[in-house]
Amino acid sequence: MLHAEILDQSVASKFEKRDAFRISKPILSVEIDGERFSTENWSLDGLLLNGLPENIDLEMPVTGIMGPVGTAEMCRFGGRIVRLDHAGMTTAIELDEKSADVAALLPLWVLKYGAR
Repeated sequence: MLHAEILDQSVASKFEKRDAFRISKPILSVEIDGERFSTENWSLDGLLLNGLPENIDLEMPVTGIMGPVGTAEMCRFGGRIVRLDHAGMTTAIELDEKSADVAALLPLWVLKYGAR
């Protein structure tokens, strides 16, 4: 069973959000410590990234920039790692509630770029 724990590690988030309404378009480009990832899906509360950033652990705080793929629009974000799925090669990030830019821009990006 140790093998299964390594493949899918997660920590409790403030609220269970795996059943939250997720958005897949627009796909966001996310940069953390110089590494770029695309989103599998996202919500106002978090991001599910395609890939596993290097040198990260559960509950680790992260900061970066994100924006719709193919645009110059970007904003800064902060959050923490809440799930690492090595088998599925995804990383879940719970976004901080402090960023007014994220809360304002994510819905705008859905309206502006979501139909692509």
